[in-house]
Amino acid sequence: MNFKHGSTPPTPPIHIETGGFLQMSRSLEDETYEGGFGREPGNEAHGGYAFSLTVSASRLCIVLVGLPGRGKSFIGRKLANYLNWRGTRCRVFNVGQYRREVAGSATAEFFKGTSEGGSSVREQVAQLALNDMFEWLESPSKNLTKTEDYKDVRDSVAIFDATNSTVKRREMIKKQCGERELGVGVVFVESICDQPELLEENFRQKIKISPDFENMPFSEALADLKARVKNYESVYETINDDTCSYIKVYNLSAKILANQIFGRMSKTIIPCLMAWNIGSRPIWLCRAGETDGGVSVKTGKGGFGSRRTQDANLSERGRELREKLAYFVSEKVRAFHLNNSEYTPGMGSEKLHDESAFHGVRLDSGLPVDMRGEKGACKIMCSTMPRAYQTAALDEDWRVEQFSSLNPLDKGDFTGLEMDEIEKVDPEWYAQLQNDPFQTRFPGGESYKDLIQRLEPCLIDMEQQVAPVLIVSHVSVLQCLVAYFRGSPVQECTSIAFPMDTLVEMIPVQGGSWKENRYSLLPRSRINSKEPFFKQPVLGKEGSVSSISEASLGGVEGDFVQFNMNEMEGNTTHPIWGDS
Repeated sequence: MNFKHGSTPPTPPIHIETGGFLQMSRSLEDETYEGGFGREPGNEAHGGYAFSLTVSASRLCIVLVGLPGRGKSFIGRKLANYLNWRGTRCRVFNVGQYRREVAGSATAEFFKGTSEGGSSVREQVAQLALNDMFEWLESPSKNLTKTEDYKDVRDSVAIFDATNSTVKRREMIKKQCGERELGVGVVFVESICDQPELLEENFRQKIKISPDFENMPFSEALADLKARVKNYESVYETINDDTCSYIKVYNLSAKILANQIFGRMSKTIIPCLMAWNIGSRPIWLCRAGETDGGVSVKTGKGGFGSRRTQDANLSERGRELREKLAYFVSEKVRAFHLNNSEYTPGMGSEKLHDESAFHGVRLDSGLPVDMRGEKGACKIMCSTMPRAYQTAALDEDWRVEQFSSLNPLDKGDFTGLEMDEIEKVDPEWYAQLQNDPFQTRFPGGESYKDLIQRLEPCLIDMEQQVAPVLIVSHVSVLQCLVAYFRGSPVQECTSIAFPMDTLVEMIPVQGGSWKENRYSLLPRSRINSKEPFFKQPVLGKEGSVSSISEASLGGVEGDFVQFNMNEMEGNTTHPIWGDS
């Protein structure tokens, strides 16, 4: 059954339960539409009711909704980092920061509904944030010539981070977005937390990082925060308007409800919201070990150049790397599970980790039984290259999962050629590559931008784990992953060096960021090595996604050489190519 454009669906939404984890809400009539995202403005008749809800994918406002201490800013930061990594232009507009600039830090009294001064300031700073948001969203389109097409402009997504706790406030945002000349789509994301242990952890983290509680004793800050929450609860209105697009997140990914979410929005955002958690598990990145070379064959454009065949096995040094990697990972996994062994959900004796909580998920529930082993759960992922699988096969207790999406960048016609050889074969294409190494596609192969797209499912898989994760892959893939965890511009990932025989450890810290440690598993003379050290990133301010710090050289870490920040000088700023 179809209905006229602009009319309200005649039947109530249908809620579909799938294992108590995801609810998708749509009307029967909507099943004939593919969704409005990605369609050109003015074609509403073809998108029908779906398009009327999502005006334009090229300019989208994600409005966060929820009481204080519900993880909204965590979701906003994670989402912004992910969207920027995949090539979408994204920025968070935090109304709390605007409020502190105008009125300074505030106590719970400021957030009372009866406080006319506080209410007036809150509305004023919300409008300031909206004005800046619209200016930012529309800035890429202001300088277009008449011959340019809006579809050539990179998608822009703004995340409006505030409580947005009343229908009146949300309707005001929708109205202003709809009145913009270029059109701005709106999707609400409401974070709902009712699990006491998770709320306790969220409150503790908010007190740690919010300037409002700086230099305030913890007990006093906690009491003030709970009073602030109570003030908001007195006026809070949950989203129940099924004619708008919204996603509800319960207890940080325990359950998701999606209503009127169409097209690539659901493909992009919902898997992320279902995956993110505040667990403390580390993620380790390592290159496949050295091989014995295999059989050399001629390949590449023009018939010259050589490469190893697929059946190349690990060399003696490669096998030594595997032994060291197995020792490192097994000891770290054992320590991880030992440190968290006191956490038993539902028994009234939950132990909150020093940096995170597992909010009702057993530590061993992230992996099938045959992947846990006697040493504790560890998810091991590698490419389909034999050298990667052989490096990742650490112990018979741990199953290795192979993913073709973790295979190295496909160089197409130029597979096996060195860069100086490519320059001789096709100097014109080589000049394009030097000018834009991220988006230039190898003839018959991939670009780094293509590689990012095929890595998305694997990245979601890594993020959703609550047990440690080991990734064994290749230079191009690891460059992209390091850029994600650092929160550095993905367009510059081609300049990230990843030395052989090196393990990179990413540890989640408060607010959704990651701490990066690097270990040399095998001795390698820098003078004799052609492998450059890591490029030192510029550490961001508050809210940055990655920070680098020295880890204490105790336990298993003391058995390996850790990179010193002062030794990272001299790293190349030119693209680093390689598929090993």
